[in-house]
Amino acid sequence: MVNNVRKMVAYASFARIAPPSAQAVLAVLALVILAVPAVATLFAARYASAADTPRAKHLRYARTMLVLWTITGLALYALALHRMSPHDVGVRPPYRPSAYLIGALLSLGRIALGAVGRGGVADDYARAIRTVIPVSLADWLWFVPVAATAALCEEFLYRGYALTQIAALTGSLIAGALVSSLAFGIAHAYQGKAGMLASGVTGLLYAALFVYGGSLWPCIAAHFVQDIGGAALLARHVDAGRAR
Repeated sequence: MVNNVRKMVAYASFARIAPPSAQAVLAVLALVILAVPAVATLFAARYASAADTPRAKHLRYARTMLVLWTITGLALYALALHRMSPHDVGVRPPYRPSAYLIGALLSLGRIALGAVGRGGVADDYARAIRTVIPVSLADWLWFVPVAATAALCEEFLYRGYALTQIAALTGSLIAGALVSSLAFGIAHAYQGKAGMLASGVTGLLYAALFVYGGSLWPCIAAHFVQDIGGAALLARHVDAGRAR
């Protein structure tokens, strides 16, 4: 519900932060919406040419989880300095339980679109995703916790932390949704232009879901389902490409 999220944003207002805490919150916000997308853009080409061995892929998975949980820990610390908890930025039951149903429909719709277009995956996108898509049982044993980490950490960082803090700074939920979704899209630069666009649009949809329900949990659940289902579809494309 918009009014409930507005109250959440008002509670997160920087007017309540002492100067040292403000610096911590702003530093983590800059890390999430500026530094992470910038680094992702700089290293996008390296991902496209990265080794596709099981060991390299598993190390990539481990590094991804380490980075996401480290940034999440910094965000939690910044909130604690502000005398806030994850509950205050959306880690709470939804005001509207129907948000879970909407989230399920969003994730299933996204997977269905991928299923329709999987035969026409662009070559540059295929080259980029092959370094992260699980194709073996060992890959999947790594990928499931990676998907859970991405769902929890990325929704907390982009829909919870960044959206509410940007909205508090600007006084606009729309600005919070747009800026956080743009940063989320660019953070997926390793997927190429098509992947960035898809991630940005998905981010906007999850932002709308967050505003609607006032909770990150439906977004987290939808994100996880989408990552697992999308990876399963793309794994088939990767296997088909290797067979040709």
